[in-house]
Amino acid sequence: MEATTFPDWKRIGRRIGKRLRDVLNPCPPTGPSVEERRAQRLRDSAIGLVYFDTFEEVESWNDADPDPIQQANQPLLRRSADRIYNAPVDDCPKTKLLLCHDYKGGYHDYESVRPPPMTCEWYSCKYLQFVDTFVYFSHKLISIPPPTWINALHRSGVQVLGTFLVEPQTPLMERLLMRKGGVLTLAKQLAEMAGAYGFDGWLLNIEQDSPTAYGTWSEDLANFLSDLRDHLGTEKRVIWYDSLTTGGDVYYQNGLTSLNAPFAEAANCLFTNYKWNEKKLADTSLLANDVGLATTSVFFGIDLWAQNTNMPKPRVTYPPEGGGGTNTGLRPLRVGTQASLSSQDPQPNLLPALAKTWDEINKGPITRVVYGEINTIPQASLKVLTKLAGCYEEAGDQPMSRESTKLSSLTNLRLFSLNMPAEGTLVACIDIQGKHDNPDVACGFSMTFFDVVRQVYNQVPYALHPYTIHQDNVVKLPIQQENAILVSIGVFVECESHQSIPITLMDITRIVIRPRKVVTADFGFRIVNLGLKKRSLETDAERRIVWHWESESRQHEKTWSVGMPWSHTTGPFSSFTVRIGENTIGEAYCLEFPLRNDDLNDSGEIVTISVIGHLFGGGLAHSTSITVARAVLMTGGPWRTDVWS
Repeated sequence: MEATTFPDWKRIGRRIGKRLRDVLNPCPPTGPSVEERRAQRLRDSAIGLVYFDTFEEVESWNDADPDPIQQANQPLLRRSADRIYNAPVDDCPKTKLLLCHDYKGGYHDYESVRPPPMTCEWYSCKYLQFVDTFVYFSHKLISIPPPTWINALHRSGVQVLGTFLVEPQTPLMERLLMRKGGVLTLAKQLAEMAGAYGFDGWLLNIEQDSPTAYGTWSEDLANFLSDLRDHLGTEKRVIWYDSLTTGGDVYYQNGLTSLNAPFAEAANCLFTNYKWNEKKLADTSLLANDVGLATTSVFFGIDLWAQNTNMPKPRVTYPPEGGGGTNTGLRPLRVGTQASLSSQDPQPNLLPALAKTWDEINKGPITRVVYGEINTIPQASLKVLTKLAGCYEEAGDQPMSRESTKLSSLTNLRLFSLNMPAEGTLVACIDIQGKHDNPDVACGFSMTFFDVVRQVYNQVPYALHPYTIHQDNVVKLPIQQENAILVSIGVFVECESHQSIPITLMDITRIVIRPRKVVTADFGFRIVNLGLKKRSLETDAERRIVWHWESESRQHEKTWSVGMPWSHTTGPFSSFTVRIGENTIGEAYCLEFPLRNDDLNDSGEIVTISVIGHLFGGGLAHSTSITVARAVLMTGGPWRTDVWS
């Protein structure tokens, strides 16, 4: 006798409730129109930002579509250790950390390949040494991580994922599982996108119930995830978000359960919703062992926005008592789980860990400070200054004399937090443009090491002397401390001064930490065919400086790649400095660079364009230049659509 199958009344009730809400309280149309979104997408693509709003846009994409400026060139670097630098000396495994970026809708101008001058701080993750995986999230159907993010994250050994998001209002969801010749076409398409744009896989978040008439949806979706993993290969990954269940409903489980385990198994990774508790954690561990899913492949979500006091009803996230925000990171480490941080508006910080603004510092007590400012000429340089705050103290109605506030002190400014071996195999190469000539001021760089045996920190200063500055204004500092790890690098200043005007210590244009023994130009790498191109005759934004590279050795890739990164787009080159005359107008991470009219503001009638190539590992390979009439470079000049030099 066959067993009687009873209806899933909870599931039916949830679906009826959703349908009633849609009918009785429909969401009014909001946001830009289809035409406005299409125009904005075209403008964003011209500055290196790529996303897709509809299934039609995705299906029409092919691997010849990516613009070179939209592609990341930095391969993912492997980390030397899988532990936090201040973990106990036993082999305690590191808690895995996934950061899900959701910053003000995503795709901002500061993330473009030629960002505008920085007038305020924008978000950049200042603790990358603790992050294992970074997901670029926005409310698009497909969010491709900007190449600026991918390059920065890959240099820090952080895996970067794009997002495939089906929201409740997304039309044509059934096209997700369309087949052509028996192949799930979208799975193949997503894998090709990851390879073309240079990132490491996908987070899939389905926030819409499955079509009611689709009988085998659950099985086909699991096959889709498996096929996507196969197309991506073993070096990339797929993460399933805890939303859609095998019953076809959006029903957050807040852990691994029988309703999402088939999808988690197919993807080999799960990102849970954020309303979990310690019982869910224990249940997840048991079920993961039963189904053969590694517990390190389950990330438990924590909503950093949960403490937003402006919300009528604060979100609930783990831990239940005041979770999220400033409590984030305390309990996950205690319970020993993997953590996924999701935030719509994390604390912004574009620069390295700099001091507060000068206006804020000046309100405090007398102190010696070192602080940094973005220097727009040349672009992408960090101007490091020192100043004595609070030059006067009030004594009745009269300020005290300057002599009474004289102060001698040693002050440090941390630039970057790191987690790198210090056994002597690495060297820090720092490019500086200019240095102060005040004899009363001593400055230099400082490194902080963590002694893994004694469990203590040790700060080592490296004073700047003429003999420490090599050709091309490069300072080379050995990274060597016994039984230690390099955890930060910064700048120090020591002086006795009562001057309130800031003293510029140096302009830092590049910091490269590389192996002490590095190949430079042994293979004869050089830049060739420098010229000009206009990708389109329609917009001025499509004017480009272009070039290629070549090598004297035909075996360069095979030989060079032993222990050294190799890019699928720029070969041995990590970046290129682009100059017009004596002015640096930017850094390029592909073989093209967009040209703007304001690049020519200080140029004469004849313009010299130079491109300087930088090899992975810090070597300077080659530079080349051409001269062009200024009129040709300006809007409306006699452009050709092919490369000329």
